[in-house]
Amino acid sequence: MSETETINEDSNNDEASTSQEQQLATDLQLISLLRENPDILNRHAELLAVLEVPHQSGDAVSLIERQVAVLREKIQTQDNRLCELMDVARDNERLANARHNLALSLFAARDHDEVVSIVLDVLSHELAADHAVIKLFSDEEETIHQSAGLFVDVADDSLKAFKTMLEQKNTVCGKSTSEQKSFLFGDSADSIASVAIIPLIAGANLGLIGLGANDAERFNASMGTDFLSQIGDLVSASLAVHLEK
Repeated sequence: MSETETINEDSNNDEASTSQEQQLATDLQLISLLRENPDILNRHAELLAVLEVPHQSGDAVSLIERQVAVLREKIQTQDNRLCELMDVARDNERLANARHNLALSLFAARDHDEVVSIVLDVLSHELAADHAVIKLFSDEEETIHQSAGLFVDVADDSLKAFKTMLEQKNTVCGKSTSEQKSFLFGDSADSIASVAIIPLIAGANLGLIGLGANDAERFNASMGTDFLSQIGDLVSASLAVHLEK
């Protein structure tokens, strides 16, 4: 390359650099003006018809068309969110009705066996549990013998797996230990991927409600437990009355 060609190339590079700097300075000035005059498109609506914004497809569209597209996306997002909130509201209403109907049924229960039957039926249907069980504690051998499967010895070593839960009166959703699942669900324990465990406490530890699902996401740790805890309170109060008879 000759000396003349080198000089020309350097000159072209300098001009290109200067042009880019000037364009950048102009862009910054325009941005500053737009920020200071956010209503400029209202005052000069004719600009909407000539301004162009690159679209994702690569084609140029007018600013107003782009604004319409953005508004449609926002509306769709809001519609989706509204549908989600409506689903949550409907689900909450369903659970509230289930809790109300359970309370009425428990008031009419004649003994603890009927309480257990009502509770298991409601929880199985309303919470779509694949397995539902109630274990009640007793220190009377005759009661444990007569209602094997329902009553367990309050001194049973297996209950140590629930010690913290009972002490803190915590309803638990999600995974559980193999000892907990075996105690609650017996031979079905291996097929259960998620559980909810509700302690039954009314002055004393009365027992446990166990709900099991084959779906690992049915009962998960992020679920709210207010509904289950309220069910536990209702059942505990009802059982306390009948177990004292």
